[in-house]
Amino acid sequence: MDLDRRKFFDYSVKAIAMTYLSMINLFPKVNLSEDKKKLPWKSKTFKFPLENFKLQSGETLNNAFLLVDVNGELNSSKSNAIIFATCFAGSHKFNQMAYGIDRALNPLKYCIITPNLFCSGHSSSPSNTAPTQDGPRFPSITYYDNINAQDKLISQYFGITNPLMYIGFSMGAQQAFHWGALHGDKTGGIIPLCGTAKTTTQNWITLEGCKLALQSDVNYNNGDYISPPKKGLKAFSRNYTSTLFDKEGYEEGLHLNLFDGFEDTESYLDYMDAFFGSIDANDLLGMLNTWQMGDIGKHQKFNNNTKEALANINCPALVMPSSTDLSFPARNNIPEVNEMPEAELVVINTKHGHLAGGMSTALTSQEDVTFIDKNIKEFLKKIA
Repeated sequence: MDLDRRKFFDYSVKAIAMTYLSMINLFPKVNLSEDKKKLPWKSKTFKFPLENFKLQSGETLNNAFLLVDVNGELNSSKSNAIIFATCFAGSHKFNQMAYGIDRALNPLKYCIITPNLFCSGHSSSPSNTAPTQDGPRFPSITYYDNINAQDKLISQYFGITNPLMYIGFSMGAQQAFHWGALHGDKTGGIIPLCGTAKTTTQNWITLEGCKLALQSDVNYNNGDYISPPKKGLKAFSRNYTSTLFDKEGYEEGLHLNLFDGFEDTESYLDYMDAFFGSIDANDLLGMLNTWQMGDIGKHQKFNNNTKEALANINCPALVMPSSTDLSFPARNNIPEVNEMPEAELVVINTKHGHLAGGMSTALTSQEDVTFIDKNIKEFLKKIA
């Protein structure tokens, strides 16, 4: 099965135009540009140049850029801007599954700005950067590097001084915590969905296993591969996919209901293998590295003090973990929320594991989507 990763997400645009993203067509017959003409709101996707961008490490990322997707329009006071960060192996197209005229994230009401992660294959990444920073030579990227680039985008390109909200799922949730630590004083509020402010040791070890599985392929060649290391990518896929549901979720066959549905576990795994196999290996590892290093305390402002950074998130925060998430268990958010001045913990009581935070019935139940949307709508009313 030869699956282009972008086809994995393309269904979202068609679904937005038709309903409110209840289900998806994985192989749409229309392309993105054609579909955007059908959307009931304005949208655009563009590259924002960062030029030679200074990183936390002290290195400079040459000719850096963010791929940015915008749905909706800024109002005259620029008070309706929502920054929606992307997740691991995701993109702006993945985020589009959460939009709709009857959804919390309604582009007819809000201007939703999605800057793609560094190393995602969309913004500056190992796969699209010229020598001498291509492939395994691409610099190590932190969450704060992403946040600094996003802040430059928001302030310089859009002229926004006080974004209404910052929201994200998974790695996007971790970005939300990092954004709040640095920019909470100028942000209406943040919503981290299924993510923690600091990557736990257990989570780090799980990711390390995924990384080593990929790198064990002889064709990986320390990142200088001639063709994709297929065996390593498949091993990565099987390791990572095992974390998406807990034991009960997999035993109940909930994974077979994802997207358009699967006949059996083998077809589900084949699909996930094809998805991860379509992503550049160095891009995957670059994102993974950012995730593994995640800790909002790792900034000169906080002197590696995570609690101090949490205490600096002085804007309202709605922290929404999944009750069955193996990567980011809800209990791990409790001590974090306790350190945050204006945070509320609302657990998504779900059987759908980590993917519940994806905010689409392609990934979780209608009940989960409705619950998340209801809480986001209430939060937006609170901070408006």
